[in-house]
Amino acid sequence: MSTDQYVHILDIPFINTTKEQFIAQQVLPALSQNIPLHIVTANPEIVMEAHQNPRYHQIVKEADYVVPDGIGVIMASKLVNNRLSERIPGIELFERMLEIAHDHNKSVYFLGAKEEVVEQAVTNIQYQYPGLDVAGYHHGYIDIHDQAVFDEIQTEEPDFIFVALGFPKQDEWIHHYKGIVGKGILMGVGGSFDVMAGESKRAPKAWIKLNLEWLYRLIKQPSRLIRVLKLPLFLIKVLWGKYIKKG
Repeated sequence: MSTDQYVHILDIPFINTTKEQFIAQQVLPALSQNIPLHIVTANPEIVMEAHQNPRYHQIVKEADYVVPDGIGVIMASKLVNNRLSERIPGIELFERMLEIAHDHNKSVYFLGAKEEVVEQAVTNIQYQYPGLDVAGYHHGYIDIHDQAVFDEIQTEEPDFIFVALGFPKQDEWIHHYKGIVGKGILMGVGGSFDVMAGESKRAPKAWIKLNLEWLYRLIKQPSRLIRVLKLPLFLIKVLWGKYIKKG
């Protein structure tokens, strides 16, 4: 892939594409050829963590693809005069991959969240996608080097592995796992299991269309205010980095 298909924000290379183009051009070919892929769905918080954490920064840069999850990343791309095509919410990419797994008879594995949450998420997903091949699931209260979990997943050889351990842990786990296996689309999905389990809800479509999902979540969870307040700092750092480069 040519370098002009990436937009660099605080030294993180975001692929400049749409959700459906990404599925068609990156996911499906890798799936058909059994090529392992590490996909990071990065919002401003993840970019900031990578900016401050050298080890995590390296892991994200070594991922196969970083997609823009968060309107703040789209805003930042405008600031560097290289606008990303569209926001690709991790939950939507997750749901799209579940459809592909169902339609193409591919197996899936779920790792993360509380035991009762991941169990309910899997139950709801199987109801939504009857006949989906669930290779297995495991709660997220593990050490990232837990050999028993590795062995279980390696035995099943799932085509998709969705990891909901929160960042940076989920990408650290994927980075380690990918180094010892030969197949699988691996993606960190944050709180998506909670959504699938019915523990939390996405914003109504009208809010999502207006790029106000962050505001809806803040209204529902006022405790997220501290996280929201990080966005201005993120944008300031992007601007500062832009002017430093010019100088």
